[in-house]
Amino acid sequence: MVGNIAGFTNLDLLRCLFKIEKPMSRSALSESLELGEGTIRSILDILKGNNLLVSGKKGHYLSQKGKEILKEANKNISISKADLSFVFSRKKGIAVQIKHVKNKKGLGKAYELRDTAVKAGADGALILKYDGRLKLYELEDTNNVRGFKEIENEFSLEKNDLVVAAYADSYKLAEYGALAVAIEVSSNLKSIMQKLK
Repeated sequence: MVGNIAGFTNLDLLRCLFKIEKPMSRSALSESLELGEGTIRSILDILKGNNLLVSGKKGHYLSQKGKEILKEANKNISISKADLSFVFSRKKGIAVQIKHVKNKKGLGKAYELRDTAVKAGADGALILKYDGRLKLYELEDTNNVRGFKEIENEFSLEKNDLVVAAYADSYKLAEYGALAVAIEVSSNLKSIMQKLK
């Protein structure tokens, strides 16, 4: 006999932590994360079981340990909705800034990172690097595409930062793709993900 199949991924655990800036109800989290309330209940149980969350009358909020994990995650990435209409007019976009990427040679090819985003649910992704201006990763001499400036304005970028701008039919799937690439690139984020399981 088969039991209920989990309707979430490990990426949803991280997404949930980023959404809880103040106490939130299960229904507010469900709407914000685009997941059903039963799925949210399972995610909350895992996060509470790892002492990352506390539940009270005002909703669910981060424990001290949860705040520390989120603070560490914020040192490594920033997340923002992204207007990618200059590339795909009918797609939703999420951009993730990956901070202080030192060893770019060990990252792999841009198409491999894009494939990571696609495997996680995105339709595709632009992999961008910041060296005084935002440009396509692996291309040394490119003119700025009009929309890169708009993405650049969403973040406080520094030299050696990468930005993954993933797109899909929903913000949730775009966020899955962008976060999957961020985890692939950032060893610090990989270790944070281990603490969420």
